[in-house]
Amino acid sequence: MRASASLALLCVLLGRPAAGQAPSEPAPEGPHRKADDDADAPRPPVFYETTTVTARPVSSASGAVSVLDSSEVAASASRSAGDLVRQVAGLNALSSGGRAGVTNAFLRGSDPNYTLVLLDGIPLNDTTELQGGAVNLEELPAGLIDHVEVVRGPLTSFYGTSALAGVIQVFTPRGGPGPPQARLGAEAGNADLWRGFGRVSGPAGRGGYAAGASWDEEQYRIARDRFRQLDVFASVDLPLGSTTDLALTGRFADGRIDDYPDASGGPVYGTGLVRHTEHRDLALGARLGFGEPAGRRHQVSVALARREQDRLSPAVPPVVPESDETTAFTRLRVAWQVPVVRGARTTVDAGLSGEGEWGENASVLKLPPSLGGDVPGDYAESRASGGAFAGARHERGALVYEASVRLDLATGDVLQANPHAGIVWRPGSGSTRLRASVGRASKLPSFFALGSPPALGGNPALQPEHAWGGEAGVEHRFAPQHLDVGAGYFRQEYSNLVDFDFDLFLHVNRARVRTQGVELTARWQPHATVWLDAEATWLDVLDLDTGGTLLHTPEWTGGGRLTWQPIPALSLRVQARATAGYLDVQYPVPDRDSVDGHGLVGVAGSWRFSRRLSVRARADNVTDASYETYIGFPGPGRAFWVGLGWAR
Repeated sequence: MRASASLALLCVLLGRPAAGQAPSEPAPEGPHRKADDDADAPRPPVFYETTTVTARPVSSASGAVSVLDSSEVAASASRSAGDLVRQVAGLNALSSGGRAGVTNAFLRGSDPNYTLVLLDGIPLNDTTELQGGAVNLEELPAGLIDHVEVVRGPLTSFYGTSALAGVIQVFTPRGGPGPPQARLGAEAGNADLWRGFGRVSGPAGRGGYAAGASWDEEQYRIARDRFRQLDVFASVDLPLGSTTDLALTGRFADGRIDDYPDASGGPVYGTGLVRHTEHRDLALGARLGFGEPAGRRHQVSVALARREQDRLSPAVPPVVPESDETTAFTRLRVAWQVPVVRGARTTVDAGLSGEGEWGENASVLKLPPSLGGDVPGDYAESRASGGAFAGARHERGALVYEASVRLDLATGDVLQANPHAGIVWRPGSGSTRLRASVGRASKLPSFFALGSPPALGGNPALQPEHAWGGEAGVEHRFAPQHLDVGAGYFRQEYSNLVDFDFDLFLHVNRARVRTQGVELTARWQPHATVWLDAEATWLDVLDLDTGGTLLHTPEWTGGGRLTWQPIPALSLRVQARATAGYLDVQYPVPDRDSVDGHGLVGVAGSWRFSRRLSVRARADNVTDASYETYIGFPGPGRAFWVGLGWAR
């Protein structure tokens, strides 16, 4: 959790993952509803399934839940998951550059490795990664995304020892009833940007299928960086009987990235040398459901994720040597869950899960002979973990109560108990919703911190990290004004966090951090063809050991989007985002310790000009503002692309 210079050093020694990008396809008809819809019509409920056994309305959640649906994905013209989730309150998606950079999600001031990232329920976090398992969201291109759910707060009570800060779940497109469909898209832009995309979907009996592929590349967006990635995905939903169904998901990615090492001072203050990364990712998932839909419907799921990475990283003077690293990480998860009781007002859920992890690292730090020569960083680690959870939910009038607990045990660890409780109150007509929740979470140490040789600070005696957190919020709909507003306060305290002690040259459990803040959201529809969305986050982070703040935690972030859809075939959007300054450390620049705040404006649009053809375009940083994301790492200047899509 402590984002100190020691963490930056370790990240530079062996590196981080690489990136992905977004394709073009015909846009759906509008981000919220068609232009000729009645703005006074009741809004259909929005459901979420992250952290639940059965899908529930977002309005019933006691925690903070955001759902970015498929129409929002299309209207935003986002390039990747990292680009898309920037509009979520409480989430700061910080990037080290363009597509070749690394984009991590800092949820409510936490380190990015405290956020669990799922793809159709498959965990993607790699614990050989130097930050402890952070996921680079640039590696998930927008063409892979149907919709995204973001749940904030400590939610280990459902997922086990992995989600200290929250969960981001990406859902891929699925097929279903109706005629088969096909989509193709191609885009081109500055910085040698090229994207191609294809997708097919349709029915499979009473189920459906979907499959697609994309290729993304650009170069010299930031100095000499370069990005290339191939993505392939497929999904099948198969009814196996009147009460049994099987859902399958698969994804493969192959990428090659040239970017600038962490803490190197970037292209401005660094040596000018880039690190080269090649990665291959495989994710496979299967979910079997059986039993009556309105009764005890069991779900058994199996998830397999594997990541292989090769990286050559140049030296970062004066302290970090050149490195050559190869890593492989595999995670296998098996889970069973069932609603034990499913009444009109009361539900009781239960489940079991087991997980195996295997990580290997073969690396060399190339020190000069005067300092002893090459230092190997090899290790091989594995562990098994498992747990059981139970949760109850009861509705009584305008109140909803919920409580759950999960017990987890891992190889070499003691039993971890992680409870969660919440309440929702909808007084009067239901236009106002008040909610509150509290929970505890834990996270196992990363393989990098546990298994690295003593020369790199590995400590096999590290203990799990912990978090206690709570939040309270209120949402209200002003129906005559077509206005929805929300506000929430959160507070979390992290303890036993893994930090690096330079005096001992060892990873140790010692850091304690408190984060608190306020999240504000608003959505206004002044006309059936116009929508205005906005969010803002105030954040206060305190290192309880030193009394200081942490790196990369701006006090304020916020943004807004104005969308106009005069006819169903045409959509235009103006979007803006701003962030306050924050602390940073780069080794070649000892006389600087912060990055200035900045604001960016962009535009996006789509036009379906015939039954099968559409055009999409997007421009970012239209004012060509000059800014940094890290010291010496310039943010992308004015960028644009235009694409043509075909649909059948």
